[in-house]
Amino acid sequence: MTLDDVARQLPNGFQDAHLLRLAVDYIRATGTLDLDLWVGTPAGTTNAERERYRAGRVRIEGLLWCVIDPPNVAIHASKDGFRIDAGRVADLKVRPELPLVPSDAFSWWFFVTEWNAFVYVAGRAAVLEWKP
Repeated sequence: MTLDDVARQLPNGFQDAHLLRLAVDYIRATGTLDLDLWVGTPAGTTNAERERYRAGRVRIEGLLWCVIDPPNVAIHASKDGFRIDAGRVADLKVRPELPLVPSDAFSWWFFVTEWNAFVYVAGRAAVLEWKP
């Protein structure tokens, strides 16, 4: 499974998710993103239906690299975390200089709104785990 597959499992992809924690384990070649994922429906009849979030963890296995742009501001997290959006690096109109990715791997960007900066990752597999 790739990050494309994970995004397809989510009703709104990674749009308006909140990043709570980012961890990289270079020895195990894994990266984890603890997220509050927007699973509400814009067509919901109540605010609760529209604005529903669910805690989850995205684990990237076979991590090839993780590149984090420096934030444009001092980092001050709210209790909700940092709002993100995400997508494939190949879909960016202007691509940053990043290490090459083999054909059996993926590369994605996560834009952190409050930082006005990107986190780029490349890996071979991704898994979504829901938190209780």
